[in-house]
Amino acid sequence: MKKGVKKGLIIGGGVFVLLLAIMISIPFLFKDKIKDAVIDAANKNLNAELHVKDFGVSIFSNFPNITLSLEDMSLSGIGDFAGDTLVKAKSANVTLNIMQVLKGNYEVSKINMNGAVVYAKVLTDGRVNWDIVKVDSAEVTPTADSNEEGSSSSFNLKLQKVSLDNCQVTYDDQQSNMKVILNNWNGEVSGDFSANNTTLKTKSSIGEVSFIMDGIPYLSKIKGLANATVDADMEKIKFTFVESDLQLNDVKASIDGSLAMVGEEGMDFDLKLKAPETQFKDILSILPAMYTEDFKDIKTSGTASMDGFIKGLMQGEQYPAFDFKLLINNAMFQYPSLPKSVDNINVEMGISNKGGSFDNTIIDISKFNFTMAGNPFAASLNIQTPMSDPNLKAHMKGIIDLAVIKEVYPLDKGTELNGKLTADLDIAARMSAIEKEQYQNVHASGALKMNNMMYKSSDMQDIVINNAELGFTPQYVNLSSLDVKIGKNDISATGRLENFIAYALKDQTLKGQLTLKSNYFNLNDFMGESTAAAGGSQQSPTDATPTTSSNQSSENFVVPTNLNFALNADMKHVVYEKVDITNLKGAITVKDGTITMQDVTGNALGGTAKVTGSYSTAIDPKNPKVTLNANINKASFAETFKSVESIQKFAPVFDKVLGNYSMSMNMNASMSDNLLQMLSGLTASGVLQANDVQVEGVEALNKLSSSLKTDALKSFSAKDVSIPFTINDGKINTKPFSIGIGDGGKLNLEGTTGLDQSINYKGSITLPKSMANAYLSNIPITIGGTFSDPKIGVDTKSLIGNLLTGDTVGKLLGGSASDKQEDLTAKAGEEKAKQIQKLRDDAKTANDKLVEEAQKRGQQLVSAAEPKGALAKLAAQKAAEQLVSEAKKNGKKFTDEAEVQIKKLEAQ
Repeated sequence: MKKGVKKGLIIGGGVFVLLLAIMISIPFLFKDKIKDAVIDAANKNLNAELHVKDFGVSIFSNFPNITLSLEDMSLSGIGDFAGDTLVKAKSANVTLNIMQVLKGNYEVSKINMNGAVVYAKVLTDGRVNWDIVKVDSAEVTPTADSNEEGSSSSFNLKLQKVSLDNCQVTYDDQQSNMKVILNNWNGEVSGDFSANNTTLKTKSSIGEVSFIMDGIPYLSKIKGLANATVDADMEKIKFTFVESDLQLNDVKASIDGSLAMVGEEGMDFDLKLKAPETQFKDILSILPAMYTEDFKDIKTSGTASMDGFIKGLMQGEQYPAFDFKLLINNAMFQYPSLPKSVDNINVEMGISNKGGSFDNTIIDISKFNFTMAGNPFAASLNIQTPMSDPNLKAHMKGIIDLAVIKEVYPLDKGTELNGKLTADLDIAARMSAIEKEQYQNVHASGALKMNNMMYKSSDMQDIVINNAELGFTPQYVNLSSLDVKIGKNDISATGRLENFIAYALKDQTLKGQLTLKSNYFNLNDFMGESTAAAGGSQQSPTDATPTTSSNQSSENFVVPTNLNFALNADMKHVVYEKVDITNLKGAITVKDGTITMQDVTGNALGGTAKVTGSYSTAIDPKNPKVTLNANINKASFAETFKSVESIQKFAPVFDKVLGNYSMSMNMNASMSDNLLQMLSGLTASGVLQANDVQVEGVEALNKLSSSLKTDALKSFSAKDVSIPFTINDGKINTKPFSIGIGDGGKLNLEGTTGLDQSINYKGSITLPKSMANAYLSNIPITIGGTFSDPKIGVDTKSLIGNLLTGDTVGKLLGGSASDKQEDLTAKAGEEKAKQIQKLRDDAKTANDKLVEEAQKRGQQLVSAAEPKGALAKLAAQKAAEQLVSEAKKNGKKFTDEAEVQIKKLEAQ
């Protein structure tokens, strides 16, 4: 018996060890197969790129199922969404049915996302980045044992649970100019997702909920809770709320009713929002500015109620009926640490639509008033038929003493606020009356005034508005005064604005005629933050903040397309990048996304400038187009190099030139994310002129001077310099130009300079009289390499060719070869034997004399060149060798001719 038990234990233990070994080995056996299946399924079915740093497989965490973990997973868009990361996660765990895995199928029952970041994007044309499933991808879900070759897919979703840990979701709707951001989302959804009818249960907590519309933060980083039980009819795609519990900060609400899909794009709503226990304090808690650290101790009174519904079909241009109401009666609040309160708060607000068209929407804020420090303020707003013909009624009256705000609201440390806002405004108008210029049917009167306003904070420049006043009439808004100072910048303006109501209601074009004046205005203070260097893809808001580099630039300014301004500018001092411009005057227009300058003048770079051109973001806001016709007079080389970064890239020689220049230039460029990209696409043409400059320290000329054993080229003055140039494909191309050097010398050059500081020039140096001689005065040269490491070359072949042109050889020999030949022929009449010997002797004598004379003159050439340096001596030696070679060739001609004459005599 004991032996049987022992044997049984041994067998049982062996089986357990075997099972344990199998359980441990399964993940390793199937890891690569599962990994390949995942990647293959993604490539076949998705218009996106799946990246996974590592795969892990475990059988213990969800035994008896397998858990597949995808570490550092990301799913990125392609095409127009290239660079947008739709989903990325530190880890994503997927639970699979182990029996189906053994058969080659993959049934997914649970999904967990940890540290996931989701970026959902809608383009202005309505396309979305999550529509990544290929149209021709398989729609048939295989059965549990479907593993035959040719099966459309081996994946089968039989979800029971989806959970999120510390996730973030951003919904960026560029079509509606709306953004929703959910940070630190933790929660789960459970239920049988594969069943036709199921009950879904969800629990979620969201650390921060933000909602921004048209740049206005309606909700900012408030806490959210959502717990709900929903009956789901998967066949009809209908969801009915059994119970729900929603909370935003202190506002608690519930949703009753249902929503269902109708067709492919329709949605049928029957939902009610209830918040029966809402208090005034709860409403305050969701206002972005009100939820401060000591909000929990705030003192409030008054009543509040909030409810709404949405009912009907939303499909195409058809909208459901909806109604949302917020009522606040006789309320007040006072922070515990502050002495004063805001009283008599009354709000009656409703947004409703009877259904059908969105044009039936009515926005009605019939009452909005409060009293702050004894100053009453009241406003109302009513907008009807907002789409077809907006009908606006607005009223505003009261005084807001900004200095009192610190006594009713806890300002951030270091923040100061002063001044008074006075409003007395009434507007009643239909858009159609404004468009038809029927101003007799438009009522607009009153004014908005601001005096002695000052705002200081730790995170921005001080703002001071000494005075500002807008007067309203049916035709236009009169800007009688504006005197603003932002940091060190000041600007004043007067003029008038037209089409103001249409601009406010329907985003139509705002027209204006303004006169601008300023004593100091630094444009750099108003440029955007730095952006990534070239080569980086467009980042989504979820990507890490890029670091700065030398190739970065500020974000480009986008010109609004709905402005039509005529500006007359008179600005004493303007700063852009490192360039100081003084006495800037001229006409500037802003229209259709383009800023145009016409004969704008100013003092810059040590000289004066006159500019006509444009800056446009109308076609591509990310790559503004710039055209420029500039005439610069008597600008400083040194000041230009110090102030203009593009000159540092393209023409570093400016740093080695002292004096002034004038230039005319036509330029076209596309502004991009960084300077090098912009310069590589720049096209320009022009002429640079200088009358009296000093050149010193140019490395290429230093090396050339060393080769010639002279200091004459290291530092010299030049007059009447004229350099025509073009810029294209990242290179400056200079046409042939000359620069005078010393006493009669001249440097002739043409070639290119690249953005990488590469140089490629050819030309010649005409030596000054102090260096030249009768045989050597012009040296052909080439300059290559870079500005910091130039390569100097001398064209010896051309040099010798120049020395030996014309009758140089003849002059060295005291006569031409043909003269010698005629002399020999004249002596052929003597008797034959003497003649023959005489011909041979004379031919040899002439040959020897010719070679001897060439050697003598060659030595003279070398001796004359020795004091001029090694390069001049080398060139002279080459020339001397060539002279002797030519003399020998000509001497042989005498001998050959003599033999011809001898044969003739012998034949007679």
